[in-house]
Amino acid sequence: MKRPLFIVFEGIDGSGKSTQCDLLFRHAVSLGLPAVRLVEPTDGRWGRKIRAMLREKEMAPAEEQMRLFILDRREDAEQHIIPALKKNRIIIMDRYYFSNAAYQGAAGMSPEGIIAENRKMNFPEPDRVYFVDLPPDRAMERVTARSDGDREVFEKEHFLQKVRENFLSIADERFLVIDGTGSVDQIFDEIKNDFDKLVISC
Repeated sequence: MKRPLFIVFEGIDGSGKSTQCDLLFRHAVSLGLPAVRLVEPTDGRWGRKIRAMLREKEMAPAEEQMRLFILDRREDAEQHIIPALKKNRIIIMDRYYFSNAAYQGAAGMSPEGIIAENRKMNFPEPDRVYFVDLPPDRAMERVTARSDGDREVFEKEHFLQKVRENFLSIADERFLVIDGTGSVDQIFDEIKNDFDKLVISC
């Protein structure tokens, strides 16, 4: 590889994006590529605060959510993302600032404003965003099956519908929108084929 590659997975809760992120990381490793798997929120101090916030019954103000995500991302960029890119590694990441635009956008903030705020921070920009698109009713079936009744604050169908609409509204040329209603293998084949082409081109 002549340059590093930064891959991000996005999708609403229950879309299957984390499964696909894991599969792509394993695929990259199987090819002998220097891959790093990351996730936001992180396991750092700000990420732990975010995860605790998401378990609350009432949703925190969108501005407070955004403040914590920015702090977590700044730490993540300094400690993980930028060092990995400098070492010419492939980053395969589960959620990034596009999730903020979609989720905090659904909570009342401007999705475009959130993106602009993140870009002002000069966070690294991804080469590809795989958006696994699944209708909210299907996503909620999966969330309900796995949660045993204990859901995070965002896991409501009407809210996820707004989130999905926001994701689609901010999708640019880096996004590959993938039909999430297919089988795990079908979805991964589409991602793998695109990823393999990206690796060759870089």
